[in-house]
Amino acid sequence: MQRLVIAPPVKPPFERSVRLAAGLVMFAYVFCHFLSHATGLFRLGGLQAIGHDVILAPWRTPVGLLLLASAFLVHVGLGLTGLYRRRHLRMPAIEAWQFGLGLSIPFLLAPHVVDARFGVLLYGLEDSYFRVLYLFWVTDPFVSLTRQFTLLGVVWTHGCIGIHMWQRYRPFYRRHIVAFALAALALPTLAVLGVVNAGWDTVLHAAISPAFAEAHGPPAAGSPGAAAGAGLARWTLALQGLYAAALIGVLAARAARSAWAGRSKVKIAYRGGPTLVVPLGYSVLEASRAHGLAHMSLCGGRGRCSTCRVRVWRGLERAPPAAPAETTTLARVGAPEGVRLACQLRPTADIGVLPLARAAVSDRGLAFAIEEAREVVATAVFVDLRDSTKLAAGRLPYDAIFLVNRFVTATTAAILSHGGHVTSVAGDGIMSVFGLDGDARGGARAALEAIGDIVGAVARVNAELAEDLSEPLRFGVGAHSGATIVGALGLAERTSLQFLGDTGNVASRLEALTKQRGVAAMISAETLEVAGWTGEFGLPERFDVRGRGEIFAVAVSDPAALAGAMRRV
Repeated sequence: MQRLVIAPPVKPPFERSVRLAAGLVMFAYVFCHFLSHATGLFRLGGLQAIGHDVILAPWRTPVGLLLLASAFLVHVGLGLTGLYRRRHLRMPAIEAWQFGLGLSIPFLLAPHVVDARFGVLLYGLEDSYFRVLYLFWVTDPFVSLTRQFTLLGVVWTHGCIGIHMWQRYRPFYRRHIVAFALAALALPTLAVLGVVNAGWDTVLHAAISPAFAEAHGPPAAGSPGAAAGAGLARWTLALQGLYAAALIGVLAARAARSAWAGRSKVKIAYRGGPTLVVPLGYSVLEASRAHGLAHMSLCGGRGRCSTCRVRVWRGLERAPPAAPAETTTLARVGAPEGVRLACQLRPTADIGVLPLARAAVSDRGLAFAIEEAREVVATAVFVDLRDSTKLAAGRLPYDAIFLVNRFVTATTAAILSHGGHVTSVAGDGIMSVFGLDGDARGGARAALEAIGDIVGAVARVNAELAEDLSEPLRFGVGAHSGATIVGALGLAERTSLQFLGDTGNVASRLEALTKQRGVAAMISAETLEVAGWTGEFGLPERFDVRGRGEIFAVAVSDPAALAGAMRRV
């Protein structure tokens, strides 16, 4: 028996894990900060009592401050490191927005951090929303509010883009993406409304209560805190200057590296296209993008997909060896010798390549939305009505289509009731897929149970139409599990769910074998293994399937009994 081999996901590099952890810490803080601002809807007292003293309390402890400061410094440091490593700044728009917003955050954040933390620790200023909102709405409303709202928008947008880029291929995220988008809009909206509501309350208190203004307004002249304003301004300029120096240093280092690397160049010849001369150290993908050549790369050049792969037709022996991550990805797609990932291949000598996936097409037919596609281990089930031509013989066309329609309706109802998706109905053949939510085991089990229910549904149709049928409707079923790409096929305004790969083809071939074996269903060993099958129906046998080679499957005469056995597992 062959086992279903699913290549384990490539373990992310340590640096990527650290960046993710730091980003999540900061996003959690920003979430809490926005939530605390939203409590301003309960007026100024609610903002202080709930937002400041409860929601933000853990972040104001020494441990919380150390964790937040460490995450910020690590994230900024890795961002500057990533900027240095980039050979050019051509990138997809969403990455450019994330990158640009991230680089601007330290400049915008410095005044807020200096006032809220340095002012409290170094100058003994009041640690409360009363003082902060008095500054925002009474002392210096235009500059402070403009800067604060800009900071809120930039930080939240940067964080949401990061979360989206991290989760965009996860089934749960994709199923609830609308809810996540609404939440991403609702929270900052509530935060702004809370700040505005509490701000109006602050203005009112300042106007009617001299004691409030004296307690929370700017320190009086000659008091110990009077020098705080000038001191905080110097700290703000110092931090912004330090970051600006670091940013300029990185850009200068990039320029120096490019000038030095320009002394050593390699030629990358694209078969049927131009020959590019690029500095040593460029990847093939970076070379394509730097010169405006369309080159497919769905994962953004991170080595997580194989769409950027190229065939090296010249200079393969001089190419650097593939790293483990690239080797794993190429093995998953069964790439032959000489095929490399363009995003990982950095030629050290002249080389010739041929991109294997077209980046753009001019045809205006139906398109498979590969940018939004995802890979899952799914179970395909193909059901076909037997002797449909014989069924139509001697009947009027509408009578024949009525019988086929009853069969299709009963079959698809059983499929849909178990969470399956019907991807095509071609005459009397029905293709469906299970497990699109990423639950491979649950999908395989649901597919087997659906096959059992199809038996019962067709039996009921036979009973209802007994007087119209010379013999009962019969059918064959093939089921197979494997790695599958799922996405939408069609025009932009009208699409249908489809899945690509070998899984559906094998299911169809197995259904064809049911006629040769005289059985109702052929279930592949992969499907039974993924479903957790216990082997009650015999060991899988080897079959030679046209166009596929050797397949191990179980021939099932009574699919209803198989489904019942699965429910007991």
